[in-house]
Parts: sequence; C-alpha cells; structure tokens
Amino acid sequence: MIWDEVGESPLAAASLKFMPPWGRNFAFRHKLLGTRSYRDLLRATPLFGVIAVRDRYDRAQCMGAGRIWQRAHLLATARHLAGRPVNEAVELIDHQRSLNQELQAIAELSEFIGEKEWQPTFMFRLGDPVRQVAPSPRRRVNDVLL
Repeated sequence: MIWDEVGESPLAAASLKFMPPWGRNFAFRHKLLGTRSYRDLLRATPLFGVIAVRDRYDRAQCMGAGRIWQRAHLLATARHLAGRPVNEAVELIDHQRSLNQELQAIAELSEFIGEKEWQPTFMFRLGDPVRQVAPSPRRRVNDVLL
C-alpha cells in the first residue's frame, strides 16, 4: 500500500512506511492510526465510481477497465481533483471464492450497481484534495520498454 494516499497526516504516513507489518496491524487495530473506517471514508466521498465489465476474469476486459481508470484519474488530476482506488469490496469476491465461502460480495455489488449482467472490477473515489501531496513516482519511458 502506498501510505501517502491513505488520508493520514504526513507524519503518520511517514511512520507507516517504517513500521513492520505487525506494528501497522497493531496501530490500526487499536485505532492509533486510520481512525476513520472504510465506510466513513466512502460516505465522505463526493464521487464514488464503479467500472464494470461482462466478465471479471477476461484479461482484455480487465485491461480495458484499467485503461478507463487511468484516463479518468489523469483527467481528474488535471482538474485538481484527488482520486484513489477503493477496491477492497471487489477483492473480497476473490477472497470469498478462495475460501469456498458464499459469494456475498458479488451479490451485494450486483445489487449496488443494479445490473446482474455487469460485474464490478474496479471501484474508486474522487473529490477535492484535503491537502497537497507529493506526486506519484514516475519512471522514464526507456526504463520500462522491453
């Protein structure tokens, strides 16, 4: 997780980067950090979006969904809006499937979007930034071309 983007103060975000996983778990469990719940964050979000596809496991459709998010996020940034994925609910589908549990998450998400033929594959939030943050690190094109 990129700790600069979770809504903590700059000091808390820096602390999270240096904490071992057990320390972060302890801090979140005892509400020393991350005092706002996931649901509170979504309720406080001016715009919440879902990108859905016909088949969540089709690679081409997933790549297309990723491209839509990239373009939407770049456009939002150009308009001085903050955006971030909130994909935990979508990830819960695979988690439930891997544990052979009842797939409650997919049923709830399908009801949420109102379409049984479309499957949510990416969720995000957008809104006015509450503080200035450092830009995401970028690599040169030559560093990523094969």
